[in-house]
Amino acid sequence: MAIVNSAQWPSVVQRDLSLLFVDQYRGWPSMLSLMFDFKPAEQGTEYDLEVGDFPAVQLFNGSVPYVPVTEGYKKSIQETQYAVGFIATRQLLRNDLYGAVRSTVRNMADSFRQLREQQGAFCFVNGFNGAFTTGDGLSLFNSAHTNANGGPNFSNTNSLAFSAANLQNNRLLMKAFPSNAGNIIMNVPDTIIVPMQLEDVGYEILESMGKVDTSLNNRNYSEGRYKLIVWDNFLTSPTNWFIANSERMRRELIFREWEKVSFMRSGEFDTLATKWAGYTSFGISTVEPRWGFGSSN
Repeated sequence: MAIVNSAQWPSVVQRDLSLLFVDQYRGWPSMLSLMFDFKPAEQGTEYDLEVGDFPAVQLFNGSVPYVPVTEGYKKSIQETQYAVGFIATRQLLRNDLYGAVRSTVRNMADSFRQLREQQGAFCFVNGFNGAFTTGDGLSLFNSAHTNANGGPNFSNTNSLAFSAANLQNNRLLMKAFPSNAGNIIMNVPDTIIVPMQLEDVGYEILESMGKVDTSLNNRNYSEGRYKLIVWDNFLTSPTNWFIANSERMRRELIFREWEKVSFMRSGEFDTLATKWAGYTSFGISTVEPRWGFGSSN
């Protein structure tokens, strides 16, 4: 005989906590949508594939010169699962005069938002070491990035402190990046990403009408030129800073979701307890590093 239990009717017996979880989860201000391309995943291991740039145009000598176009680097990304839960007794639920269970559900939702934000920031926090790599197998911000299509090596990192002059220096370096075939590309940085300790410096650089930190009355070249993203608490270095081409970043920096965050409930008859759990599965990757430039100091 089939037994109908509370786990089969979650919307009836636990609707308030389910809605509470969703509302709390959505309420957290996130930076992820400003930087990542969100994609649904369809298999356990997926791949990012870099497209080889088209070779340079050649002279026409009576017939069209056909040239080979090949793949660039290919990088795999595997599914990573995350879950957490808690158990409350029937007695606690009955005597919960202070909203302990509701507070626990709120905290669980916040934990999942924190998890996603931390993993999103992981590529910047670990962008200068081998913990997060691109298609060439090197760290995201590296002084010797290679190419699979014959282009020259290039660097998208240095150790300059955050200042107006160094911002312009890195801007010019990033604009000069070659394509993976060595061609000229339009790669203009328009976004600055900093920890909360550098927010005031970023504000001064972008909002000052005159030249920053000088007595000169020259106009400030950087005024209004960039969008400033301040990632409170999640960028763990107080001095590392980054610039990015936002269009390329949101195209190349991928947040794959095998399963969005979900909230589950199950009742246990023998123990007169109720279990709540949250679950999600996702992974972050980029095969292409040209969208950004990082300074570690």
